[in-house]
Amino acid sequence: MVIVVIHWKIKPDMVDEFLDFWRTSAVVTDREGLVGEFLSEGHSTAEFDWITWPMTGCEGKYRSFVNVGYWNSADEFQAQVGRYFDASAGPQDFEAEPRLRTALKPKFWRIGDSRLPIHDSDGVQ
Repeated sequence: MVIVVIHWKIKPDMVDEFLDFWRTSAVVTDREGLVGEFLSEGHSTAEFDWITWPMTGCEGKYRSFVNVGYWNSADEFQAQVGRYFDASAGPQDFEAEPRLRTALKPKFWRIGDSRLPIHDSDGVQ
């Protein structure tokens, strides 16, 4: 398994364009190797006082969104998503700064009694 994390820094006045892009253009057509993918917005310590990695405070410059994808393998991620990465293309119009990406390979894990949602969220293709 590989976990791919992408930190998007989105211009405050273009959040809707980004969310539309993620839902409708950044489509994973073959999901056989995809366990789950989640686009989330950062929260502040005012919302959750236990946060030690705040992703807020730069709202004048950008809003942070983090995409976390769980894939069966790095090869499956590369075949479906990674092959589209082109550093020479530069950032999208809605990006305040280029996105950051990393890959994590789990060493150990726990599986709880809860399960991933069984359907996409509304509007996601």
